[in-house]
Order: sequence, then C-alpha cells, then structure tokens
Amino acid sequence: MIIKEFLPNPVGSDKEGEYIKIFNDGVPQNLNGWQIKDAAGKSFNLSGELASGQELILPYFQTRISLNNNGEKLFLYDATGKLANELSYIGQASEGRVITKQQITTVNDKITTNGLTMDNNQLFNYQIANYPISRPLFIDFLIAIILAGLGLYIILQLEKKLDIKLF
Repeated sequence: MIIKEFLPNPVGSDKEGEYIKIFNDGVPQNLNGWQIKDAAGKSFNLSGELASGQELILPYFQTRISLNNNGEKLFLYDATGKLANELSYIGQASEGRVITKQQITTVNDKITTNGLTMDNNQLFNYQIANYPISRPLFIDFLIAIILAGLGLYIILQLEKKLDIKLF
C-alpha cells in the first residue's frame, strides 16, 4: 500500500479539488484501522477493502485533510500503527499540479519531489515526477565511454598476445 499521489492546489477551490490517492501494490488489503495523516497531524481513518492493483481516491470533502500548498508530507499507517509509506514535496505548489509517485517499487518506498509534476487535465493519463539529479548526466556518459574504450583496448591487447583475430 502506498500513497501514489495527491493534489494540494487544484485549479479553483481547494475544498472542491484536493485529493489523496492510495494504491495497493500488493495483495488484497482490508483497510480497517489504516490511517492517512499529514505533517500537521490531521488524520483520516480508512475502511473497506482495496484489491491488488486498485486505487482509492480520497477527496477533501471525505478526509477533511486540507493539504498545504507550500510543502506537504503525508503518511500512511497500517492497522498496527506502523508507517507503511509516505509522500512529500517541498516548495510552492502551482495550481493544478499533482505530487506523484513516479515509480512504484516497494511498500516501504518513500519519495520527496522537488517541485510538481502534472497538469490537472492530464491527471489520469500521465505520471511524471521531478527529481533533482545529484550529478550531471554527462558524467555517467563519460564513464561509460571510458569503460567501453578500456574494454576495447584489453580485447585488442589479448588479440595481439594470443595472435587471434576477434574483429
């Protein structure tokens, strides 16, 4: 079970457009006792069943959790009170942008987005995330080129030493 995405600053009224989306990435789950909580401590108790691969959309009018437009952190707790997942972002949420989980991997997976990712009209079609890159991509490319060149050099030296022709 993960918090897949949430919309903290919808176009128009926040109370009419805010939502939190839960996704079941495992086996069918009884939600009785599960809880969503925000950084301010506001909480909502879940109930019912959620099949494997199924999503549950929780609008503001149901949860009464008012999502912050300037940084938010949501927590998902299981029926035993153990933290199952969290999703957060920092910075200002522009209107109509969704905070989303780019890749679903494990139940305990956590992600913090630096910025926002999706237009409201694309909500059900795309899932994009904006992650800071710790180093420029060209460094990875440069390392790959160097390793490929080193591999070719070793092969050519072995050809000479063993007096065989591979290429």
